[in-house]
This record gives sequence, C-alpha cells and structure tokens, in this order.
Amino acid sequence: MNISKALASLDEMLSHANEMLDTHPIDKAFKAITYANVQWIEAILGIGLYNPYSYFQIGVSEEEKAEIEGLLYERAEAKKAKDFAKADAIRTTLEAKHIQLMDTANGTQWEKVNS
Repeated sequence: MNISKALASLDEMLSHANEMLDTHPIDKAFKAITYANVQWIEAILGIGLYNPYSYFQIGVSEEEKAEIEGLLYERAEAKKAKDFAKADAIRTTLEAKHIQLMDTANGTQWEKVNS
C-alpha cells in the first residue's frame, strides 16, 4: 500500500467535504455520505479515532459541549415525559446557537453548523 498516496487522497477528500459542508451545511445526503466515508476510512486504515459525529464538533469548547449535552439530557427527559413543547423549545434554543440535532437509533447526535 502506498501510504503517502492514501493520506494525500484522504486529505483531499476531507478538504472537499469541509468546503461542501461550509457552503451547504444543511445537505443531509452529503453529510450521510461523508459520515459513511469516515467510518470506512476508520475501519480500513485504522485512523479516525473519534466518533464520526465528533468531527462536526471540532472547534466547540468543552464548556459549550457541556452546555449542549446538558440541554440534550433535558430534551431527552422532556420527550420521555411526553412534554414535546419543552423538547421543541430546547431544539429551538440549540438551533439559535447554530447546533443541529439528528435523532438517530443510537440517540441524539449534534453538530455545529456555520450560518
């Protein structure tokens, strides 16, 4: 395997993905493809040691992450209690902070979007 070529291709792919995500932050299909590619790279090359969603959280301070996680916990509790108005209000609060939520089978994931 030509590791230099592999890493150059990986860098090119990630640069392109970052550009696309900066200009089209709401393109869910492209995010899904990028997510799948990062998972594949991690599995095949053994690199990409983060949870793939964490790549979309780079640049968010630990304090902000703690605040977001706290709000996500409150939102999950509100949904369990069937208080959907509160859950929606929390989503709206996070969206105002440019945080996009994705409810998945593995729980709620989030990412910071540019706007």
